[in-house]
Amino acid sequence: MNGITRSAALLAALTMGGSAVAQDDDLAQGEKLYVRECKICHGMVTPSSGLGPSQQRAVRLAMQQSLGPTMWDLPVQMISGPTVSTGTPAGLGEGAHKSVLIAFAPPYGPHLRGVYGRPAGTVSGFDYSSAFLKALKGMEWNDATLDVWITGPQKWVPGVYMYYKQPDPEVRRKIILYLKANPE
Repeated sequence: MNGITRSAALLAALTMGGSAVAQDDDLAQGEKLYVRECKICHGMVTPSSGLGPSQQRAVRLAMQQSLGPTMWDLPVQMISGPTVSTGTPAGLGEGAHKSVLIAFAPPYGPHLRGVYGRPAGTVSGFDYSSAFLKALKGMEWNDATLDVWITGPQKWVPGVYMYYKQPDPEVRRKIILYLKANPE
């Protein structure tokens, strides 16, 4: 092998190695972004020993029928980030986060494990909105459809239950990469 061929081979190997490292970094960042941006409503993507879909339905039903407080109360600071100066949620006065709570029964959205390549609207036991089912039932989740969905689900299909929107294409790309890396 001459010097030029060896140099080209070395450059190609370094480039492919660098791409793999960059993709690993993007995947790790995608997992962190998923945990920060998506987990609160969709749960973990990685396998767990948690409740199955039928048990989740039973828990939700029991919570809806209960007369007492059974939903989890989550501080608003978990939803909106703290301000730099006070450490309280953006737009609230000092100490306000101690009494401002929201209530919901997680997971609110369908699980996203194996979402990539799955037909939309097919998670057993999840109650999709009629708007979602009418517009998207059976459509396959892939890079393009997930990107449009995460950009603004209400803009794509008004009346769906999902209100999250992510304007940053790099954040969307990394979350999609993470979802793609976690098939069922």
